[in-house]
Amino acid sequence: MKKIFLPFALFSMAACASDSEDFNTSNDASIIGKWYIEKVEVFKSKNQQTQTMTSTECKKKSTHEFKSTNMTSITFAPQGNNCIQTDVVTRNYTFNTANKKFWYEGEQDYPYYITQLTQTDMVMEDRLEDFDNDGINDVITRFFKRID
Repeated sequence: MKKIFLPFALFSMAACASDSEDFNTSNDASIIGKWYIEKVEVFKSKNQQTQTMTSTECKKKSTHEFKSTNMTSITFAPQGNNCIQTDVVTRNYTFNTANKKFWYEGEQDYPYYITQLTQTDMVMEDRLEDFDNDGINDVITRFFKRID
């Protein structure tokens, strides 16, 4: 589970570094709420290139609802000509606002970093997987949009 960020691990085929100065500490900016992933970028260390994957309309139905101590992800995937719900997962998490680290319960050694947070946008980055098999974990950046 340490290398999987819930159901969108398969979706995570992309990443680009973001500056922490993009982080908005406004009182109105919070991870609490319902989000979908607009796109994912993977910066591959082997060739120094970024692969970008944007969400299809079906993938945009997949939501990640952050509550004060847990997050519920509802995953949708295409099946034939339909878009069907494939999974629902709820996990406890911790978000440290001081260092902008996010991790799931029992996985403190595998953090995600919130590099941007506004009322409508959130960018989450991690270095937990080696997509290009060069022995160096690649940078995966997920761009979320708030639904509510």
